[in-house]
Amino acid sequence: MAMLINPLTMHRYRKGSHVLPQPVSRKMITCGLVCCLPSTIYVSCLIAGNFAYAAGTDLAFTGYSGYLNTPSAYTVSEGFGEVQYSNQGFVRQTAGELDLAYEHYNNVSAAFGIFKNVEVAGRFIWGGTHSNCFRSGREGYKCEIRDLSSNIKIKIPFIPDEWFSAAIGAQDLGGEVSYFDSNYAVVSKRIGRVELSAGYGVTELEDRYLNGAFGAGEIEVADWLSVIAEYDARNVRGGLGVQSPEGFLPWGMKLKGKVLLYDEGDDENDRQFASLGISFPYGNSERKKRLKSAEYGVVSGVSYDRPDYSSAAQPNELNQIAEEPAPSILADEAEIVGKRLVQVGFENVKVASDGVGNLTIRLENNVYNRDERDAIYEAAKVIKRASTSHSFATLLLTNQSIAVQSTRIDLNASDFSHSVIERKSAPGGLFIAERSDWIYEGSNGASWKPRITISPTLTTGIGTEYGAWDYSLGVSAETSSSLWKGALVSATYNAEVDSSSDFEEGGAFYGSRQRTDIVEAEVQQTLKIAPLLYTSFHAGRYAFDYDGVMNETILLAPNARHSLGVLAGEFRHYESEEVREQGLARYTYYNPDLDMQLNVYGGQFFGEDNGVRVDSFFWFGDYGITLNYKNTDAEFIGLGWVIPLTPVKDRQWRYLQVRGNPAWNYSVQTRINDFRNYVSFGGAAILRSANPIQNLYMNRGRLPNR
Repeated sequence: MAMLINPLTMHRYRKGSHVLPQPVSRKMITCGLVCCLPSTIYVSCLIAGNFAYAAGTDLAFTGYSGYLNTPSAYTVSEGFGEVQYSNQGFVRQTAGELDLAYEHYNNVSAAFGIFKNVEVAGRFIWGGTHSNCFRSGREGYKCEIRDLSSNIKIKIPFIPDEWFSAAIGAQDLGGEVSYFDSNYAVVSKRIGRVELSAGYGVTELEDRYLNGAFGAGEIEVADWLSVIAEYDARNVRGGLGVQSPEGFLPWGMKLKGKVLLYDEGDDENDRQFASLGISFPYGNSERKKRLKSAEYGVVSGVSYDRPDYSSAAQPNELNQIAEEPAPSILADEAEIVGKRLVQVGFENVKVASDGVGNLTIRLENNVYNRDERDAIYEAAKVIKRASTSHSFATLLLTNQSIAVQSTRIDLNASDFSHSVIERKSAPGGLFIAERSDWIYEGSNGASWKPRITISPTLTTGIGTEYGAWDYSLGVSAETSSSLWKGALVSATYNAEVDSSSDFEEGGAFYGSRQRTDIVEAEVQQTLKIAPLLYTSFHAGRYAFDYDGVMNETILLAPNARHSLGVLAGEFRHYESEEVREQGLARYTYYNPDLDMQLNVYGGQFFGEDNGVRVDSFFWFGDYGITLNYKNTDAEFIGLGWVIPLTPVKDRQWRYLQVRGNPAWNYSVQTRINDFRNYVSFGGAAILRSANPIQNLYMNRGRLPNR
């Protein structure tokens, strides 16, 4: 039974059972995304940078970093990406007896360095672009290969670079059709401009490359040219590798290519193959500025080791300040700080001074929407510049008027970037009264200001038995407005724009098309029960057709790196009265040193399938790589990209804001560990609000207390 689930509509589409021809992959790859387009399209994806020539980090024809067919022990550098097109395919040619041969096929490969020693990659190979493989065998119709595979390589740490490098890897993870399955171990050594590698591989198909001992060598004859020779356990091969000169392309990008010139061995090798690719640094982490904790402070030229700041007067005694500023001067300065924060664009700004050198500032950020840590940094700069008489400031970041995080800053620290004294979850709760002695209160616009997000919406099927790529494109507008503390009303409208034939009426994917209708309309109320406990109640229309209620609750660890959550709801189809229940538990871990996040879900998903889902995010500034695993009715793994489609600082007017998606996500996935040829967009669909707690209040889970 084939099942299609659109991540946006959550509709099901059922198809009768099919037995697919052998040449077609037993895996399906599909994608679903909701992305945003700002009022003026903002295109920015790469940070400028340079990196040294490294032969073994270029992609081989087969999709992992290496030479022609063989891998090296090096990985794509952390924070870098490699995308390549090649025309080589070594695949099964008939559905009967084993018949392997090299042929010209389309290949698109992408590899990313998510950690210093870890490389993840995906490869999509196809022959016929529009062929329907369910008709294979009828009227002389022939279906060619169409397959997505994923690769991983891990470089063994702790080995000094001057010794050698060693790595283990796997190609076609979880694949049941043995097109590219292999596991390997390899060692490499660089000596000047020469690179040598040797390894051993194991494959399910014995008569194929990487099944046995292999070796390779590459000589850099110029900064832009190298000569490659290898034995891939089947054939001796030779070729050239080229790359664009340093600085030829902007942002540290490089064009790369390879060509096979010589091939001799156990296979009929009468074809030449080539590849063309581009490498690029992914993200903008090098440009991001963060406020960090200091191991020590320096105030007025006097060094001290983390004094006790519990006493407001102690810093003045320590600095031997003879005369304190008059309270009127401190009050005037507090008002200046508030006005300048409003000028920057912050909302619901409140400033108080205790009269002895300590400021307290509350503010809400709706302008630095990519990462709220940018808002904290920019606000701290404003406070420091405007505060000549205060020594310390406590900055309370709020969202929907709920205080989320407290950051205490030493305004006289010699190193501003390391001026954080303490960072913790903001105090607060249901029965805790807020202070009322604010010297200044102001805001950049009304608190109920409507915020509109215009978004392209897209559902795609890649590498399906119906075609190499099918799509359904729409555009949506999401509008939200604050009501009172913690209360928000929002609505999202979607309109279909265009689609391929398989998403049109009568097509296989019609049930998963983009629809013209209201996607979601809801009211939500969030409560901060305790400093580390939040709960949010939602009611409205969801997934086009379902009326329902749901609750999301999150409990944070004291360091905010760990959290436990619950997402539960009941939904009723407005026409058929079909009832669906969703009940999920979630564990989240965030490591600020690696800028890595992990979300693990378990329970019953919206499609009433039960199991687990793991979403991991590897951040490179405002950009990210995602790895996903789903295991409910079937198993899927996915690779995705997070790209902001809005400026670092969004514009706004006094009574309106139009902004883009700060974390646009596009991912592809493939079915694994299943011998059946089922068409599926994948289960483990989560129905959640357009404004969940983690996104609206927790900076998408990236506000740790350090």
